Amino acid sequence: MLALALQIVLLLTSPPPATPGASLRARTLAVLNFDNNTGRADYDPMGRGLAAMMINDLAVSPELRLVERERMQDVLKEQQMQRSAMFDSTTAVKAGRLLGAEIIATGSLAAAGTELRIDMRLIRVETGEIIKSARATGPEDKLFDLERQLAERVLKDLDIALSPESVELMRKRQEANREMGVRAFRDFSSGLLAMDNGDYVRAADLFRPLMMQAPDSPVVALAYGEAKRRASLAAKEAAKKKAGDALRGLFKKP
Repeated sequence: MLALALQIVLLLTSPPPATPGASLRARTLAVLNFDNNTGRADYDPMGRGLAAMMINDLAVSPELRLVERERMQDVLKEQQMQRSAMFDSTTAVKAGRLLGAEIIATGSLAAAGTELRIDMRLIRVETGEIIKSARATGPEDKLFDLERQLAERVLKDLDIALSPESVELMRKRQEANREMGVRAFRDFSSGLLAMDNGDYVRAADLFRPLMMQAPDSPVVALAYGEAKRRASLAAKEAAKKKAGDALRGLFKKP
């Protein structure tokens, strides 16, 4: 009886057997804005749009914990790293440490004749080593295909195999984002730039028509919701400051 009781206790207290194919601990990845090396100012905002779509795609993997774009921008702005050359490995590692990321993804846009070239690097924050680099080249009207190629390459380079459900989820997200089209993608990217510069009303105005054009796009919905939230907070802060200034003015009067 004693032996049987001990067996029962061991069964109840032993951890469950490992499930085959169970995912490892999620690694934290931060995707920085892509730098514009095309020499064209109108491409400046597009690096933000590309990073936003990349974050949205890679977030389908349970093995990756993506740093939210808005949190990343807040941290980098606070540290006055907004305008730094993020494609530089040393600067990227510093940004990664600030963000608590284990891996940092940096990228750049370049014009190669009539084609657009997107370069990307994965950097291990702890050591500063470049894990992998990738490149996608094609005409600008194939921009969404180029981003998809890079997202798939990142997963491959990090040895991440998506489940069929995650593959389907990423496909749906990419198709929904593609609905806005390349021309509207420029407006989306400009909206992200406006939001990063603190002009939340303009950002919301740029995102609003995109909600009609691409109603199922997760990156548009997320950006529009964040722009409205921040615009509301900014308005409340401005009203509070105005009321405070008026009150102080009353006390200063003789």
